[in-house]
Amino acid sequence: MKKMIHAIILCAVIGVTLSAYAFLHNRGFASGKFCTLNATINCDIVNKGPFSEFFGIPVALIGFIGYLFILIAAVLKYKNPEDYSLTVFLLGLAYGGFGFSLYLTSIEATILHAWCLVCVSSQIMMLVIMACVTIFAVKEKQANKFLTWFKNKFALKS
Repeated sequence: MKKMIHAIILCAVIGVTLSAYAFLHNRGFASGKFCTLNATINCDIVNKGPFSEFFGIPVALIGFIGYLFILIAAVLKYKNPEDYSLTVFLLGLAYGGFGFSLYLTSIEATILHAWCLVCVSSQIMMLVIMACVTIFAVKEKQANKFLTWFKNKFALKS
């Protein structure tokens, strides 16, 4: 199961990096030339447009903070594999982040009719994180059920 945590950590690091770049681009500190190919694939339209902020907060900053929380929680889970509350926290972060990604994707598809390669890459990272956390949580729950059954069956004290 450590491979799943490694995958979550890797995707979170990539997500932090993508979000940091998107934030720098949004604030004018980085160019979006490499991902502005035409009117449809255009980071400027998406990352600097009217939907680049959510209640006055840059979407890229929200993503950065979200990925940072996922990264910290995954590292803590790696160090404390018995702490099921970290798994629940990761599930909440992953599903919340994925829901927010779906919202942003729907805006790109239906309103802006433009796509940002950095944003889509981030959305893919969130999908992978959600899948990994879900698989991890299911396996962990099954393992915990087995351990509980085993302890009860053989009256082991922990």
